[in-house]
Amino acid sequence: MKELQIKQALTGHLAKQAAVHGQSFLEEVRLHGGEVRADLVLVEEMHCYEIKSEADSLVRLINQGSRYGWVFDRVTLVMAPCHVSKAMDLLPPWWGAMVLDAQTGTFKDLREAGLNVRQQAASLASVLNKQEALGVLEQAGQVKGWRSKSLYLIQQQIAQSLTLDEIKQHIRTALLARASSPYVVH
Repeated sequence: MKELQIKQALTGHLAKQAAVHGQSFLEEVRLHGGEVRADLVLVEEMHCYEIKSEADSLVRLINQGSRYGWVFDRVTLVMAPCHVSKAMDLLPPWWGAMVLDAQTGTFKDLREAGLNVRQQAASLASVLNKQEALGVLEQAGQVKGWRSKSLYLIQQQIAQSLTLDEIKQHIRTALLARASSPYVVH
């Protein structure tokens, strides 16, 4: 199966689970100025699903993993069977793992994702686009003088002036707004 097919099957699989009904999914969520993109994010839980199809390599997984670890509450690798043995040796212990049986289209949980405690304020703020970031500063009463600044500087201001929990709440709110907007490219 190709990545798009896996992503569609995974979204259907997760949506069927009772605990996930009514939840929002976003595809290709940009982090760190677009250096890394999260394949599928379950927004309310800030749970990232990274997909590795048979055609994919695991070479970038370590770099992606550290970047995801700075942002998401949970991360799960969804992979083709050919990646299982190598990937399980590479994954941090808090990452979940699932394997897809391409013939049946079913997913098997190999390991449930644990709670991440390594998030970083600057990495979290990197998820925001300029409009969202300015909205965060406006809500914090700090927007004066920031509208003409670069996105990177605005994100840095957010990271330095808000608590990690405040930033996480703003990220969820921004991603939920993206998920509900039919006009925004995710």
